[in-house]
Amino acid sequence: MPKTGAVAVPLRVQNHVLATWNAVPTPALLCDRIFDAAFTGEDGWWHGVLGGLARFLGALHRLPADDLVGVLPSRSAGSAWLASDGEAAAGVRRARDRLPSHLTPLMTEKARWPGTPPRNTAVVHGRFSTGVCAPTSPVAILGWREAGIGDPLSDVAYLMGEVLEAAALTGVAPQTLHLRIGTFLTRYQTSLGRSLNAAEGEWLSVLTARRVIDHYAQATWALGPDDTLREVLPKVEKQWLVLHEVASS
Repeated sequence: MPKTGAVAVPLRVQNHVLATWNAVPTPALLCDRIFDAAFTGEDGWWHGVLGGLARFLGALHRLPADDLVGVLPSRSAGSAWLASDGEAAAGVRRARDRLPSHLTPLMTEKARWPGTPPRNTAVVHGRFSTGVCAPTSPVAILGWREAGIGDPLSDVAYLMGEVLEAAALTGVAPQTLHLRIGTFLTRYQTSLGRSLNAAEGEWLSVLTARRVIDHYAQATWALGPDDTLREVLPKVEKQWLVLHEVASS
């Protein structure tokens, strides 16, 4: 595991039949912090956390994935549980089709992009969410059950989707979000050891749009229809456009 920017907290193998996973209960998670309006203006904290996560993720994606093909599971279909045939995954897919997509026309169109994605593979976390991170110093990254070999930008999109959702819900100015996303992507590319090309920037916009839509579909499936989505979704699309601008530059 990388030892820069953040700290991985993987499973512990107790014996040949038992492994244990660390867990941190809400409200002691990173998601509790970033969706709290009280931390909206904490730019130093934001840049420190996002910079650390970027360095960690770049180092993870730099690992020699070819050596681990056949050892780690394939995550080429994206999120392991959403790609499954389980009842919950099917429910989320049905909820996705019922979302008021006319409120997010640009993001929805991008999510349906039929093009060919860049052919990159790496060791991925698989669910690089603020909901599996603890805001310790450095940030602790848990939830490695869905790790495997997959598209590295899926990890980036997972995190960026939550960052822009938090910005929409806490009233962060677009220029502030632009700086936060730009800082993350700059440090990620530095840690990765190369720059993302134009096709990868476009693909990141696609994956982030899909991640945001899936996130609201999960909430709709779990909690039922929510009338506040009609107010929230247009705000989220405006912040997604900020990510699209940064990723395309």
